Amino acid sequence: MTLDACPHGLFALDQEQLRSPYDLYRQWREMGPVVYLEDQDIYIVTRHDLIKSVNRQPVLFSNQNPLGPSSALAAEAIAAVLADFSEEAVTRATIVLNRGNVLFTADPPEHTRHRRLLNVALKRSAIDRIKDDIDLIARQAVGSIERGTVIDLNKALAVPVPIHCLATLLGVPRAYTDDFHRWAEAINASIGSAMSEDKIREVIQDQMDFWSFFEAEIVSREQAPGQDLLSAIATATSAIDAPLTLSEKVGFCSQLIGAGADTTTKLIGFATLAMAQDQSLQDELRQSPEKIGPFAEEILRLEPPVQGMFRVTTADTELDGTHIPQGSMVWLLYGSANRDDSVFACPNHVNLARPNPGDHLSFGSGPHICIGANLARQVAHSVLTQLLVQTERIALPESAEQPTVLPSYVMHGLASLTVRLT
Repeated sequence: MTLDACPHGLFALDQEQLRSPYDLYRQWREMGPVVYLEDQDIYIVTRHDLIKSVNRQPVLFSNQNPLGPSSALAAEAIAAVLADFSEEAVTRATIVLNRGNVLFTADPPEHTRHRRLLNVALKRSAIDRIKDDIDLIARQAVGSIERGTVIDLNKALAVPVPIHCLATLLGVPRAYTDDFHRWAEAINASIGSAMSEDKIREVIQDQMDFWSFFEAEIVSREQAPGQDLLSAIATATSAIDAPLTLSEKVGFCSQLIGAGADTTTKLIGFATLAMAQDQSLQDELRQSPEKIGPFAEEILRLEPPVQGMFRVTTADTELDGTHIPQGSMVWLLYGSANRDDSVFACPNHVNLARPNPGDHLSFGSGPHICIGANLARQVAHSVLTQLLVQTERIALPESAEQPTVLPSYVMHGLASLTVRLT
């Protein structure tokens, strides 16, 4: 199905459309598994089974530009500004902008090599080792929030806790938490959005600071490794693979900072909003804490922090009868697939007893499934547990307006969330 014009404000970053794009996604699903948007020159894959099929074909559907057209436009704008910077700054900013050409921005065989080297660093046991630390960070953060007053949950909890947990996992002192947040914003600044020249300069400087810090930390751990994640990245080896280069190591850190903490922040925000809008849901979760895990999966399904990843075709191909030329941009719309009623019964509603809660695509699927999913789930579970244990009610202020979402059609998160804890 081809649409001659885009009958919506999604790509114009209309706030109402960005807040809830799911009716639009439903319309696209009804048009067909593949919809071509002529004005955007992208093919949108709307259905769960077809997205999984594409993700199993990483050679035909390249990951060279997973964040889509906005990244390419940002790269052009950044390149123009970088003309005033040193050659070293240009090289480093380009690597950070491209997420180091490692893992989710790489294709086989390099992606396969990266995965073998780095899977060990983020295996489940690594997360389990700091679980008590994660629980303590969440407990102290929730405990420090003043009761009965209106607070911005993002500033008080959803932003600092995932960053603090990631810093703990990496082995970086807590004093750098604010820097982590600044670096994450700089790394993600170009995704599904636009920037002024002044903003680009600010972003580039923040990226330079990020590079300098992690280069020094990695070199230090190469010489004297410890038990933290950064040491595991610095010393990653395999019997059959060439070791990671310094650029690849820093690039992987940029993905961890840019995606690992940020997606968890978005999950916590939407989960808290869902609880604040439904007291009976809160009560059920307090009475049955074993349902917090399924609840988090439902929020991931309903409000995916990444609405979809892009692929580029390396040859002419066909998807469900639709011809797609070589070099075309294909948007795997996870936000649509997660509400595909052929996979999820009553897909628009939270169901804590859903038989297939983990079948959503919010962490991707296939070779490029998110390597940090275990960390995101653990941090979110600890935060939501503490929010429920330490409160009787999570409520929206009486005068609260619709929460504002971030101006991006790829990254989906609340810009702020005002709540009152009692």
